[in-house]
Amino acid sequence: MAMADETEQQLREKIASQKAAIAELPSLESIVEETGLTSPETKARAQQIKELSDNEEQLELLLESRRMEAIISLQDELH
Repeated sequence: MAMADETEQQLREKIASQKAAIAELPSLESIVEETGLTSPETKARAQQIKELSDNEEQLELLLESRRMEAIISLQDELH
């Protein structure tokens, strides 16, 4: 479980860092308006958002896995 705790903490820290970095940038809409839809700046911002989304999904899957482990453990104790 310690490895899972460490993984969760790392994901939480990475997500917080990514959110902070994204918050300091201009909005995706303003980047598109200024540089165009296919500009490197637009693509970079979209990539940052995708990476954040992927990390949030990975964290959610980790937490769901823990919930399932707890349920299975509880069922095993009850039987």
